[in-house]
Amino acid sequence: MSMSKSTLVLASILGLPLLIAAFVVGPAAFDLVFHRRPPERFLIPAGYKGWARVDFRQKGSPPLPTEDGRVLLKLNEKGVLKTSSDPLPGHGRDDFFYYAGDRRTPLSNLGVCKGGMVWGIATMVDETTSTPFTRLFIGTEDEYRRAVDPDRKDWPACE
Repeated sequence: MSMSKSTLVLASILGLPLLIAAFVVGPAAFDLVFHRRPPERFLIPAGYKGWARVDFRQKGSPPLPTEDGRVLLKLNEKGVLKTSSDPLPGHGRDDFFYYAGDRRTPLSNLGVCKGGMVWGIATMVDETTSTPFTRLFIGTEDEYRRAVDPDRKDWPACE
């Protein structure tokens, strides 16, 4: 069975972009699907706003507990948590709450122009101690934008 010349040309025209897309998007899709981790539950003191930080591999600090199948990260009134646990690699469906005593209020992490309260989550390594930490910003989108871009140079408009 032989292909017609037009079918071969069409397959070449469509095949090359699909092959390029597979090489470009494939690793990110693989990472999202196969590098899942247990979800984390962040408990932030009610009313806290600003940068929060979780310091990992801290000697003398307790390991992270779990709650409902989630790793529990309960920050103190200064927005800090120190734990002997290692950070978990990968992606999880995390949730965030303000807490006061036993009461919890969910915090949105929906993103730009959607009323979120959780921003800039990143796990990094502290250069002075060579230990990993996670930092995140808690506050309105306007507060986050002011924290990272005080001159308001790169603020996209919400529609």
